Amino acid sequence: MDDNDVDLSFPLAAITPTLDAGVLQVLAATTTGCTAAEVHRRLGRGSDEGVRKVLARLVRQGVVLVETPARYPVYRLNRDHVAVRHIEALTRVRDEIVGNIQTEVAGWEVAPSHAGLFGSFARGDADNGSDIDVLLVRPEPPAELDEDAWLEQLDRLDRRVRAWTGNAAQIFDLAPATLGLMARQRDPLVGSWRAEIIHVHGENLRDLLRRL
Repeated sequence: MDDNDVDLSFPLAAITPTLDAGVLQVLAATTTGCTAAEVHRRLGRGSDEGVRKVLARLVRQGVVLVETPARYPVYRLNRDHVAVRHIEALTRVRDEIVGNIQTEVAGWEVAPSHAGLFGSFARGDADNGSDIDVLLVRPEPPAELDEDAWLEQLDRLDRRVRAWTGNAAQIFDLAPATLGLMARQRDPLVGSWRAEIIHVHGENLRDLLRRL
C-alpha cells in the first residue's frame, strides 16, 4: 500500500485522514439525517464512541446540525455551510474517476470491444490499498489489431489512473475468444464481472457474452 493512494471508499480521507472523513461521507449521502448508531453502522469502521465524538465536534464547528425529534438525536450535514459544497465535491471523486476513464478510452485509436470496471472499486468498498480493476476486451477481428498501439494505450491508461488517484490500475486484457472460453467453462471471474461491471465503453458485457 502506498501512502499516496486515495481511499476509494472514503475519498475525503485525502484531506482529513481520520474518522471524520467517513462520518462526513455517510452524512453527505443522505438528506434525511442519521442517528449516531446509523452513522456507525453505515460507516463500518471505528468505534461507536469515536463516531459520537466526531459528530459532537462537527456540530460544534457548524458543519453538522443535530435535531432531537424523537428518542435519539439525528445528525445531518449543514448544506448552508460554506465548506459543505467542497465536502460534497470530494464525495463525488469516485464518479469523476469513472468519467476520466471513460473519456480516456473513448479517445483511443484502437477501440476495445468492451471496457468496464469491476472489483472493490466497482462495488464501492475499495480502500487506499485497492487497485482499480479494469476489464478490456480486445477488438475484433484479432487480425486487424495493432498490438503495439493497443499495448501503448493500456500503458497510458495505467499511468493516467495512477496520476488521477495514486492507485494502480489492474488491467485484465482479454481476446474475445478467451472471454468466450472462460464463460463456457463457467469461470468465477466471469460471474463477478456480470454482477459488478461498471460499463465504460464499447458493447455491453452481457450482450458480448451472449454473442460469444
